[in-house]
Amino acid sequence: MKNLKPLGIGMILLMLLAGSSSCTRYVTYGNAAAIADGKYDTAFPFGGNSEQLKGILDAVRLLNATVYYERYTFEGRDRIRKADITSSLLRSGKYPKTVFNDFRVGTATLIDFNLNRMAVMTCAHVVDFPDTIITFYAQEGELAEEERLIYQIAFKKKVEYFIADIRQGDSFDVLAADRKLDVAILGKEFLLPPAMRLPVFKYPLGSAKELDWGNLLYIIGFPSGKKMITTGIVSSPDRNRNHDFLLDALFNRGFSGGIALAIRDGVPNFELVGIVNAVAADNEIVLVPGEMEHEPDFTTNLYYEGPIYAGMRKKINYGISFGISIESIRDFIQENRTVLENKGFQIKDFFGGQL
Repeated sequence: MKNLKPLGIGMILLMLLAGSSSCTRYVTYGNAAAIADGKYDTAFPFGGNSEQLKGILDAVRLLNATVYYERYTFEGRDRIRKADITSSLLRSGKYPKTVFNDFRVGTATLIDFNLNRMAVMTCAHVVDFPDTIITFYAQEGELAEEERLIYQIAFKKKVEYFIADIRQGDSFDVLAADRKLDVAILGKEFLLPPAMRLPVFKYPLGSAKELDWGNLLYIIGFPSGKKMITTGIVSSPDRNRNHDFLLDALFNRGFSGGIALAIRDGVPNFELVGIVNAVAADNEIVLVPGEMEHEPDFTTNLYYEGPIYAGMRKKINYGISFGISIESIRDFIQENRTVLENKGFQIKDFFGGQL
């Protein structure tokens, strides 16, 4: 029996050692720097990148676009159709005229600032408003638009574009725009050079056709009017001949025109690969109250007896956003070289002289 004691003690020691080793955490600290393979990164950058981003943030600005319309309202018994709308009819004073406005917000990036001229890049749909808006009476049967009775018609009278913190003089003008591509260049000429020198986006222009599944992008813009940075993962890279792409970044109104930055071989190697312009959404038909000239003066839980209209509302599918490639933006600027230079802007100066 005495000879068995050392064996028992040894077994106990082995069991204790095995039990303790099974719950031990081993943490390895090492250098997680990006692999220098010349490709865009898929992992979050190691170390701080705030200083580099701050230099980019100053070139990204909030864009406010406001449009003003004159609207005429017609009685149904007058049976006004499109062919009846003439300047003499509108000047007759028979039909009431009202003025209303609409607005949009988006993101603009400063791409040129030379002496007293400034140019910014954004999405075309942020600055594009319809020239005429027609509301028809509801009628039975299928009728051609020319045969339908008009309830209201509104004509665009003026549009103003302002960049936050840049208020000197008149508003910006649309220098060039492509509705299908959804890119626009706005410009402004100052009477006097601004006292504050504003930074132009000068980071390298990248290549969206080099993006791959899983690449990490930084997105900078103004969702709901608030400057924000978010990230997204690339899906469907090079999804069309324009090299556009999808990403899973969250998207809200105001983000349109926000810049998309990829990182090549780690910070601070940011490159502009495009801008974001849209989010996946479904159209929903909803019933809405009639237009009110003032804020509604009623308790919301009471029965509503006013006029009801059918309206269209977009339901955003968050997490599916669309990007416009930098290649398309380059081509758009080159195609509009003559238009831009005739207005006093030299595209050789855009993006710090990278075109």
